[in-house]
Amino acid sequence: MAVSPAQRASYANDHQTKIPFETAPRHLAGPGDPRHVTHTLLAAGWTLTSAPGDPRIVLTGVDEGQHQMVIDPFASSSSWWRIHSVDWSWNASFDRMVPAEIIAGFTDRLLDGPRRGESGPWEHMRKAGWSVDLRPGGTGEALSPDPRLPIRAELRPIFNDSPDHLAWRIEAKPECSGPPIWKIWISGPVPDHLMAGLAEQLVSTSPVLRGMHDLDHYAARQENSPLTPQQAVDSHFSRVDAAQARARSQRRTRLTTRPPAPAAAPPSPAPSRVPRL
Repeated sequence: MAVSPAQRASYANDHQTKIPFETAPRHLAGPGDPRHVTHTLLAAGWTLTSAPGDPRIVLTGVDEGQHQMVIDPFASSSSWWRIHSVDWSWNASFDRMVPAEIIAGFTDRLLDGPRRGESGPWEHMRKAGWSVDLRPGGTGEALSPDPRLPIRAELRPIFNDSPDHLAWRIEAKPECSGPPIWKIWISGPVPDHLMAGLAEQLVSTSPVLRGMHDLDHYAARQENSPLTPQQAVDSHFSRVDAAQARARSQRRTRLTTRPPAPAAAPPSPAPSRVPRL
């Protein structure tokens, strides 16, 4: 299911009147436009499976429906986004205030799969200057270098007496006091490449685009972007079209590498007739 002309026109109409500002740090930039995530999934062939008129958005993956994403305005703020395998072996919840660009680090890797020789999430954090403390049993904790509003990532047992069941808790929270600005919770054996994609976006220092009067952020800095509103719209659809092209290439590769069907068994010879004497 590709992004339709009507969907493209709706996005363009919403953004052509917004003066784009580069907003940093990205983890304080606010949620942004959810279509940064949903348009890419649709372009890659995911299907809108929620009921018409339902304010919840449900997208189901092309991989025989093995993955699903839900945007639920009825849910608590901490699980406004939900992404999970259909057998619920793993699931991920994202707060409404998590920037869409960070969520896309996770969902884009659902589309692209693992990369050869890529770093794991802890290594991405270490290379970006985060303090990383790995512990026995595969658990660990990392803290970003932002002294005022750091990101804390922790992999720990869901239950204290069940070290085999681990969960990621990631939150942006003032170091001194106060509630988290946003939270991410991921439990179960989530594939490593999804966590690597998420970590790659978490540690990025590149600014994200927000509108000049978009105040749904937490003390982020905004500077004029060299992009015009139309160029910002074009950049979004370049990303969407690239996802569609990759998905088509992956489908062609799967078709050409599919093993041939087994040859049909030759018909059994007809029994010979024995002449009567």
